Amino acid sequence: MQHHDLVDLTAGPPPPEWGVTVDLAALSRLADAWSNDSFSMPDFSYPGTPASRDESWWFDYVTLAVSVLACLWPPAGNEVWHCEMDGQWLDDAPGIFSVFTKGLGSGGLDLAAMSTMSDDHGASLFAGTGTLQLIPERVDLLRRVSTVLIERWDGSALNLVDAAGRDGHRIADLLTDTVPGYQDRPVTEVGVLPFDKLSHLAAAVMAAGVGWDAAGFSGYDDFAVYPDYMLPRVFRHFGVLVYTPALAAAIDSRTEIAAESVEEHAIRWATVYAGAALKQALAQRGNDVPAPALDYRLWSEAVLGPQAATFGEHHRTVTMRY
Repeated sequence: MQHHDLVDLTAGPPPPEWGVTVDLAALSRLADAWSNDSFSMPDFSYPGTPASRDESWWFDYVTLAVSVLACLWPPAGNEVWHCEMDGQWLDDAPGIFSVFTKGLGSGGLDLAAMSTMSDDHGASLFAGTGTLQLIPERVDLLRRVSTVLIERWDGSALNLVDAAGRDGHRIADLLTDTVPGYQDRPVTEVGVLPFDKLSHLAAAVMAAGVGWDAAGFSGYDDFAVYPDYMLPRVFRHFGVLVYTPALAAAIDSRTEIAAESVEEHAIRWATVYAGAALKQALAQRGNDVPAPALDYRLWSEAVLGPQAATFGEHHRTVTMRY
């Protein structure tokens, strides 16, 4: 039986029979180690992003780019996807952002053209080396997102941002409720799990790109960390997330974890819970870290940090949700 009440993912871990537990002693040790560190708010000025950002088009750019910022790992036996921009070959998030940066005109992106683009033209946007999964799904999603921005938001995501009063939570809710690709709330036997990963990420990138509170944005300090496939890798490395032997073996052997499985849900739920618990533990040690800064630190540890190569495998789920 499925229940339709929203679950507070920060109030407790997932059911242990789902395959993932949270070791609070390990989390306490991590909080001790990081208690005196400084945590920077991200500005998301990746390679591949535009050097200047104007509110008249920036929020459209973010809404479209983040809607397809998912599943950037290649299938077994394939190389990581890279996209070329200005002589640089970019992968991961910078590669995705570069697709849209190359499409910018003086007035931003052409939503009308994107809403009606052909499958072939859409696929050409992602041309590069290596393998990017789910290209037909990405193209179809971009058409639908563009159409909603035109029809529901009068041709501009700036109207969505203003309707939300520039509040991060409200922006995320409006993205989830009105824009295709941002629905990330699986229904399970214990209730609805409001992961909303891309909605929260897009809301943060929107604000960061134009200056956070200096541009009138608020409501981000208590965001959840983003339950993707990199943050669980960090928490597992530090002993915070503990997987059953079977799940650990599947992840370590790069066996795909089925989308909508309890194992996938458990990994994501435990990540959100661990992030909230770590934020609270740091605050108890006198280090009140805004949630986007904590998320950025965790992501940086997994991707850019000196120990990143030792962190082991991330879980692999073919999905457009993260």
